[in-house]
Amino acid sequence: MDEKRWKVGELAAQSGLTVRTFHHWDELGLLSPIERTPAGYRLYGEEEVRRLYRIVALRGLGLSLEEVGAALDDGDLRALVRRQIEALDRRMEHDARLRRRLVRLLESDDSSDLLATVEMMTMSERYYTPEQQARLAERRELLGDEGIRQAERDWAELIAEVEREYEAGTSPSDPRVQELASRWQALIEQFTGGDPGIRESLERMYRDEGAERASRGMVKPELVDYVGRALAARQARERP
Repeated sequence: MDEKRWKVGELAAQSGLTVRTFHHWDELGLLSPIERTPAGYRLYGEEEVRRLYRIVALRGLGLSLEEVGAALDDGDLRALVRRQIEALDRRMEHDARLRRRLVRLLESDDSSDLLATVEMMTMSERYYTPEQQARLAERRELLGDEGIRQAERDWAELIAEVEREYEAGTSPSDPRVQELASRWQALIEQFTGGDPGIRESLERMYRDEGAERASRGMVKPELVDYVGRALAARQARERP
């Protein structure tokens, strides 16, 4: 007896997926039809239908399409599930930290400060990956409230000093400006923890949003450029 064949529209209706999803999975090689009709319609057999429901089940675990394909083709589902559990644990830790931050925000009496903080959090989510956000949250936890306030004071003092030199027309290659640029770089290193990915995300945010918006009005664009020229001058001097 001939094996039953299903058209893509029939499987879409039965599974609750869209025809476009089937086309996309076919392009990825995740679920391909067993044959096509002379008119070009995709037809799926019993093995493809079984594979379809395995894909749906694995997607329900939160696996990416790439991970689903690896699990179906290689059969190493246990390793993928362990990695998914680890990712969920990290996300839960991040969400717990976020909840604590939101509670602290609600306890604040300054509604304008609350709005600005929420806006900054939303901006951060656009540029930092969940893993990077979790690492930044861990660093904030380690610093504690007093450590964070001290870092804010350090930045405010440094920005004021840089602005004075900039307004005075001091050359970026001047030793005083070079020392300020080194402190600037050190504070960025303190924020990123030396993580190149976080550093890259931070730089992208400043490029896309502009220094003033990204820093919540603390830093003017011309000061960022001034410090950048000072660092470039120092690197040129140190270059053999």
